[in-house]
Amino acid sequence: MNQNNTILFEKHKDILSFRDLAVGTVATYLSYLNIFIQWFEEDLPGRDLSTVTWAEIRSYIRYLKDIRGLNSRTINVHISQLRDFFYYVLHKDWDKREVPFLKFDEYLPTVPTKEQVNTIISSIENPKHKAELAILYSSGIRVSELCRLRYGDILRSKHAIYISRSKNRSDRYAVLSERALDDLYSYARTVYKGSTKDSWLFSGQKPGTHVCEESVRRPFFDALSRIGLADIGFNLHSLRHAFGLHLYEDGVDLMSIKEAMGHKSLSSTTIYLTLGVGNGRSVKSPYDTE
Repeated sequence: MNQNNTILFEKHKDILSFRDLAVGTVATYLSYLNIFIQWFEEDLPGRDLSTVTWAEIRSYIRYLKDIRGLNSRTINVHISQLRDFFYYVLHKDWDKREVPFLKFDEYLPTVPTKEQVNTIISSIENPKHKAELAILYSSGIRVSELCRLRYGDILRSKHAIYISRSKNRSDRYAVLSERALDDLYSYARTVYKGSTKDSWLFSGQKPGTHVCEESVRRPFFDALSRIGLADIGFNLHSLRHAFGLHLYEDGVDLMSIKEAMGHKSLSSTTIYLTLGVGNGRSVKSPYDTE
């Protein structure tokens, strides 16, 4: 990376930090900008980033699509970070008529049934891993939220889990399942001697750290392989979708599901309408009615 472009990269890094974006968002934007700079310096050597043209940016987008084989959703994130780079670092307006966002296909997630979820969780013998998956499904929280839970966030008297600084940068409460609480107690009896309410609920390998997402994900996929569900297409987020869909199938209204899942917009919750129809809920064909 040449000196001028290094200066621009560091300025973008400083702006992202100043905007107080999520750590993961900052890391993604910087890695994507680094990819763009590498392409720019290889294809247009000796040039300063501030001189890039719309035609050259479109060539870069084609490179991401045709050469690197990225999907449209990922490419749109690349476009978003370039737009921010133009606005905050180069002080130039972004013309969406020159570089529009890409259209992308919408796919329904693969969601396990209640029986499959129970089989997955019951197959796990390690108390910590079992409690993690039980909390994920029974409360519908995100795995990132699970990893940052503290002992004091479990509010048994309120039948709730306190979620601090969720994905939407707001505090909220999630439902606390009595059955999942039993699994949590089975794990906690061997761990929480001398712990305080500020201790991490699921600690990491290093002292003072919380568990990482990969440490939660690995036992889940091991369980899928063990019980013959590895090829269906489930992932750890499937447990969150299962929470929402199973609530809907049980007759819970969408607004209540939205609040329980911490969705910012009701549009995120309406996917369970479609999934519910696929599971035989809500709609009866007029051909079957008189």
